[in-house]
Amino acid sequence: MILTTAVAAVFRLAAPLVPSGSRDTAGDFIRAVRPEALPAPLSAAVDRIETPRLTAHIAFLTDPRREGRGLGTRGLDAAARYLAEQLKAAGIPPLGDSYFQSVPLRQVRPGKSSLRLHTRSGAFTFRSGRDAVLPPFEPGTISGPMVFAGYGIREAALDYDDFRGLDVRGKVVVFLDGVPPGAAWQKPEILEKYAPARAADRYDVRLALLEQLGARAAVALVAGLDRRIAEGKEPAFPYFLAAAGGALPGEPPLARAALTPELGALAKGGLEGTADLTIGGEVRTIQGFNVLGKLEGTEPALRNKAVLIGAHMDHLGMPGGVLHPGADDNASGVAALLEIANAIAAGAARPKRTLLFAFWTGEEEGKFGSGYYTRQPRWPLAATDAYLNMDMIAHPWTTADFQALAKASGLKDARAFFDGLDPAYFAEPGLPENRRDMGPILARAGRGTGMSLHLDWTDGRNGGSDYREFARRDVPFARFFGNYFPQYHKPGDTPAQLDPGQVRRMARLVLAAAWLLADRQPAAFRSRAENEFAGTDN
Repeated sequence: MILTTAVAAVFRLAAPLVPSGSRDTAGDFIRAVRPEALPAPLSAAVDRIETPRLTAHIAFLTDPRREGRGLGTRGLDAAARYLAEQLKAAGIPPLGDSYFQSVPLRQVRPGKSSLRLHTRSGAFTFRSGRDAVLPPFEPGTISGPMVFAGYGIREAALDYDDFRGLDVRGKVVVFLDGVPPGAAWQKPEILEKYAPARAADRYDVRLALLEQLGARAAVALVAGLDRRIAEGKEPAFPYFLAAAGGALPGEPPLARAALTPELGALAKGGLEGTADLTIGGEVRTIQGFNVLGKLEGTEPALRNKAVLIGAHMDHLGMPGGVLHPGADDNASGVAALLEIANAIAAGAARPKRTLLFAFWTGEEEGKFGSGYYTRQPRWPLAATDAYLNMDMIAHPWTTADFQALAKASGLKDARAFFDGLDPAYFAEPGLPENRRDMGPILARAGRGTGMSLHLDWTDGRNGGSDYREFARRDVPFARFFGNYFPQYHKPGDTPAQLDPGQVRRMARLVLAAAWLLADRQPAAFRSRAENEFAGTDN
């Protein structure tokens, strides 16, 4: 998951900072020089968001009794009940017959699993817990022809392609961990894509490409993996799957195997043969829950359209018996969403379109809640005009981040934009590359709440949070993150470490953006400025 190519990144997959084509990127930087007046009802709603209420929600969600809000825990169930009770107390009705949408899941307790590579020089067998880390996948066996793809990289900027002339469709693709030798591969932006320090993100770019190319499975050969396993650094925890028949095709499963000298020598000549990936485990059925609310729009001709705002309520639980509170990830986004809903419900005025609120389950384990909703929506996706996602919004940018962003974006007069700008009042919302008409709405929301912005145009289909599920179904999205926090996915992600003021600033920005999107005119009546920003005159 990646924030930006310039900033240490966790959420978004290597999408280019600079949009394709000849568009001037300067227009994507919006400076809030002075607050711009918002419509009076919206301004009142924005002002109703209060820091003490945000911190109270975060404290409840991160309390040790919530057990780190791990999927399948009583703590996560308690968090879901709390959110439903809060919506009800605010007078916000459920979306559908109940606040709870059941999400059927399966939990797998890993068993004996193995990887076997059959080559012309013999067979290599790897076992989980000894010299292999095997994917959280459906118990059973995946077999197929094997092909070696170097480092598994296609990088146009370096005119490098391990897949040139290689057909990988339906095959098990084996590649070397890391990057090729040479100074060009040691540039920070290249290492961030193909060799980031965070294990969870290390193969994201490769797997997204392999999905496009139709690979059946992937195997990364990793030097020293057997040593890491022996040292207890690669523990095998229970994992989760969608209910049988509920999963959609996606990235190929990835196994990691220890690179031996013999296998490395053989790889230099190209590995050919077949591969068998056998996953064992004990499976049990569990139920997860999304929490969904609705505030109906005021315009009869438009209230059958909706803007949906979401945040995932789950976290990592207690892996290895160690509490992971998940204050930034994502108690911050959940608290903000709850207060956005409360602030709007407390006013007499509402926007023209209906507003929907979704607290997702299972994001950390596989975007299960949002994925299930997009397959079984309680509001038609075709009538969902936009989806806004909040994830990890509790840490502000820094001046060092500004410098990195200026360099990576190619902004010509970066000093004029960044000089005197307080990093605490800056955000980088992500928007669909094909929905430039959303730009002026976000710009107005930023100026109206005192937030300067960089609009980051991205595909979103391989993103690392719940907006991915909506992008894959062509629902326009906006994704909101704060800055990367070094305690990401660690026990140190606590309420004491986050910035409550940052949560409030981001909540105000998202509220304004959601309201303005829900209150906008139909396409035929948009302002000329919006149409010009979108590149159309209709």
